[in-house]
Amino acid sequence: MPGDVRGAAPGSVIRLVFGRVCLMIAAGVVMGAAASMWTTQFTASLLFGLEPRDPITLALAVVILSGAGLLAALPPAWRASHVDPSVALRSE
Repeated sequence: MPGDVRGAAPGSVIRLVFGRVCLMIAAGVVMGAAASMWTTQFTASLLFGLEPRDPITLALAVVILSGAGLLAALPPAWRASHVDPSVALRSE
């Protein structure tokens, strides 16, 4: 039908947003883990009751921060999936 604008399915838009967020989270995990391993030489004297390169603490930090990133992406993904395609195409 001419003039009928449907756009992408809401699920496709949500997958697109979460896919990009997951890429950013993965990049942040890699860079953050590398930075954390490098800075342990400077912060080892400040840690009490922990080893400087404790794998459980690092894994827990990765899980918590990744979960927070995914949770933060939920409202924008939801809003993006409900935008009228004609309004999105007209915006500058």
